[in-house]
Amino acid sequence: MKQTILTWLRAGANAEEGVQLLTEAGAPSLTLRLVKTNPVANRRLMIDWLCKKYGIDEDYTYVATAQVVLFSERKPLSFRDEFPFLNDPKCPPELEALASRKFARYHNYVNLHKNLRDCTSTEQCAKVSRELINSYLENRMIWEELNYYQQHGSILGKHPIFAAFHRRKELLTLNVKQLMIRQKRLKNNIWRVQDELAKRDKPHLELERLARLQAYQSELAEINRLLGDE
Repeated sequence: MKQTILTWLRAGANAEEGVQLLTEAGAPSLTLRLVKTNPVANRRLMIDWLCKKYGIDEDYTYVATAQVVLFSERKPLSFRDEFPFLNDPKCPPELEALASRKFARYHNYVNLHKNLRDCTSTEQCAKVSRELINSYLENRMIWEELNYYQQHGSILGKHPIFAAFHRRKELLTLNVKQLMIRQKRLKNNIWRVQDELAKRDKPHLELERLARLQAYQSELAEINRLLGDE
């Protein structure tokens, strides 16, 4: 199998063949799920994982970017040039927050790619792969929101951040008693979601659960601030 991997690498590491090699090598289902979403973009992940699996020490990282480079006389647009509405004072604050969040998710995604090669166990590999998938999926959600607003001039509103902003505005209309009732309910919700995540019985729901947990925690922090409980 190691010789097959070497032959694949030296031939340019075809993305579709890489998916098949990962399957034959017994890669975790989460890793396979990630690379299958976009084999070409995830060739680096495939190369790192297979080299680690079969003890291939030669540096083949250059292969990951070969054959997929698009040449252009123009420099690529900066993020804010690509989405100029972000510079508009009337830009919805939710989109500004998503733009900032996108950079954090991207850097996290890059770092997790590096960490995957250093995994020493199947469990660790599965954990890193799961985090990779979550970062990738949220990054795509953010792009969908920005692209939709760019094309239509209105909000798509599927990302959980929009619900979080709505709840935050709603809190300002509540009295102290109502805030305390909501505070108690949020603490119960947080405990319940944390318990669901700890079980790890439904990995396909992990991203949604993490989003709910973050929304609950953010709302609780805002209620604590309003009640002076910080």
